[in-house]
Amino acid sequence: MTESQRLQEYAAADPVAAPGLAEEEFTEAATDHTVWSCVGNLTAVRSIRARVRDVLEGVRLPGGPVPAGSIDDAELAASELATNALLHSRSGQVGGVMTLSIRTERGLVRVAVADQGEKSAEAGSDGELRDADGDYGRGKLIIESCTSRSGEYRGEGTHVAWFEIDLPES
Repeated sequence: MTESQRLQEYAAADPVAAPGLAEEEFTEAATDHTVWSCVGNLTAVRSIRARVRDVLEGVRLPGGPVPAGSIDDAELAASELATNALLHSRSGQVGGVMTLSIRTERGLVRVAVADQGEKSAEAGSDGELRDADGDYGRGKLIIESCTSRSGEYRGEGTHVAWFEIDLPES
């Protein structure tokens, strides 16, 4: 199957079935709040990186724009969360969807990626086995190094990974 055929197959995802965020994500007042769902395909990580950058470059907080270094860090950490969602959840399987949430408020950027939970057993794996020395397991270290806080939580059929970046006082 060619890459374009796989992309067409992924494009059949139902955006209504997109994973949701917990109610707590919406409880505090925010300067800006963007929620966006995308099909979990080969271009999703690039799309999420671009969406994070575009949103944060357009935000004007009371202290001024979001600093370029914070935008770079948010973009990198968001791409790690999206990659993990594709690799480790049903969002990366045919018909998968993931949801990106970006909140900004005075002194803080919060980004969350909601996926569709663990891969189903009947879907099988792609045949690749992880080695102990493979290129896995560094995502959390990257996220910890470029964010102020991070975490995750699970709901019914949903897994949400998030991070926050404290913005410098102006």
